[in-house]
Amino acid sequence: MSLHPLSAENSPESLGDGPLHILPFGLMDHVRELDHVVPLQVQAYNSGSGVVHLIALEARRVDGLVLDRSELMQQKLVGDGGQLLGVHRLLETLPVDVSHRRSNRMFLAEDQIPRLDPAIEAERVAEISGMVAQLRRSGMPQARNLDFHLDLKRLFPVNTQAGDEVVLDLVLSYLDASGTVQELTHSHMIKLLPVHLPPPAEWFAANQSPAGAASFVAGDLHVHNCRDQATSGCPNCAAESFNITGSFTNQQLRDQFRALGYDWFSSTTHSYCIDNVGEFDLVINESDSLDLPDFVVIASTEMTNREEGPQWGSDIFDATCFLGGQFSRGIAHMGGHHITSSKPGGQDYFLGACDGPIHNQDTNVKAANQEGGFAIANHPGGDVISFNSIVDFEGMERGRTTGTEIWNYDVSTGRASVVHKQWWVNRLLEGKITYPFSGSDTHDAALEFGAAITYISGALSDDSVVAALKKGKTYLSNGPFLYNNLTDQGGRTLIMGDIFVTQQGNIPPNYPVTLESYYNLGADVATMRVYRGVVGDNSETLVAEYLGVSGSGVMNTATTVAQNDTSWYRTELEVDGQPRSAYATPCYIYLQ
Repeated sequence: MSLHPLSAENSPESLGDGPLHILPFGLMDHVRELDHVVPLQVQAYNSGSGVVHLIALEARRVDGLVLDRSELMQQKLVGDGGQLLGVHRLLETLPVDVSHRRSNRMFLAEDQIPRLDPAIEAERVAEISGMVAQLRRSGMPQARNLDFHLDLKRLFPVNTQAGDEVVLDLVLSYLDASGTVQELTHSHMIKLLPVHLPPPAEWFAANQSPAGAASFVAGDLHVHNCRDQATSGCPNCAAESFNITGSFTNQQLRDQFRALGYDWFSSTTHSYCIDNVGEFDLVINESDSLDLPDFVVIASTEMTNREEGPQWGSDIFDATCFLGGQFSRGIAHMGGHHITSSKPGGQDYFLGACDGPIHNQDTNVKAANQEGGFAIANHPGGDVISFNSIVDFEGMERGRTTGTEIWNYDVSTGRASVVHKQWWVNRLLEGKITYPFSGSDTHDAALEFGAAITYISGALSDDSVVAALKKGKTYLSNGPFLYNNLTDQGGRTLIMGDIFVTQQGNIPPNYPVTLESYYNLGADVATMRVYRGVVGDNSETLVAEYLGVSGSGVMNTATTVAQNDTSWYRTELEVDGQPRSAYATPCYIYLQ
């Protein structure tokens, strides 16, 4: 399959005149803590027709101070006439859940992505995969990933305040085709974010343990590393054929997430990128070796499931797997967290994501649970790699799936995905009980989104984080604090995430309860919404909506417990005029 070069008129202005370009994949846009040296990366690319030789990459402060210099030993880049840009252009026409190109878009804004028929999208997926396979075979001589380290204390001024931005200049020196030394500069903005807001005093009075041996820790449940790369991987993964933008090891990601103010992440390499049991053992050993007193890495995987049973809707991978000649239905993804063995799910070769052995969701979920881990339905709605086998989907009511990913990183809104959240609510209404979770799904650098902020007991460890996640002691937020409890007039309390099981006849008519919504907004003003849901209803009920909420405290909302079926009670808030929001895990009353 041939690669078609872009014409000069289609070359994006942001890349400069060329032929050499600095592609800004692998840079962080935000940090929260400055006491770190973070590993970062850019990609040097030659879109011309000749050969250039790289001399050095310097990271400079805006005043010209050199923060880091990487000697590049005259590495050679062979121009490709714009072929690699052609691949990127096609990638940006695919949904972001397929391309993973949520930021650093060069050709189309996210709202300009064309809506294509799934069959046409599948053909485009196959076309791009073939183009990337050709790049892999050639060794990508037109591009190199360039690593450097950034001391944040030296980059940011001494009196930097949250909300301030600084300019980082990356200067690449090289010999052009004539042997003349040239320089190319790319400027990048990095913003210092405020810390995740702490609980209000009212929360401590009602919830904190007497010994104080508990804390909130922020993390990311969906992180890909260099094992999920088509090129420059560790090793390469041919089935993950859209990721050609660079890669980071888990150790590099750990150091990035620490600078972002996180305390843990779950390493979720695709199951089709892990070739054998021995490779997964390396994942476990690596995760254990990276744990620090103030940060832990949880060994996990993103399990590929075969869609089986009655289907609701279709997505692009139904058609992709069919085109690959594997099976007539598609695949779905689940996070298998804190597991101890690899899970069959696709193969590491072109279109291998659809090839067996692939287990169905029930088999994978049971295995994760038996190993002391848990499963999350990843990016479940939409038309990409969604869950179409919803008839067979089971939650905690059957001892199966623990969570649903309602917030898969969205660079544009700073909110949970409307589609993924509605998929979760629809399953609740069917009686399939799961907790809401989030995951950035990054395939590049650590990035800011709605973290899973979890209340753990005892010291930070893999086990303490996993235990709290499995109990639903988590709210999702990119800044605000939000936590909800459910109390009755007798002083009995369900803590966020609790599932109270009782017989249906034990609930008196119109039994009164209060949802206590603890919040901290800092200087923001937000809209808070309180919902009650009942299995069998057509939708959740908006019990209360509070406008102009500010500061911190607790909002008490009166409601009643449903007599006829299982119910849940939850709070969410969205900051007015800013891409910040938070979602509390419900309290559940499960009627047998």
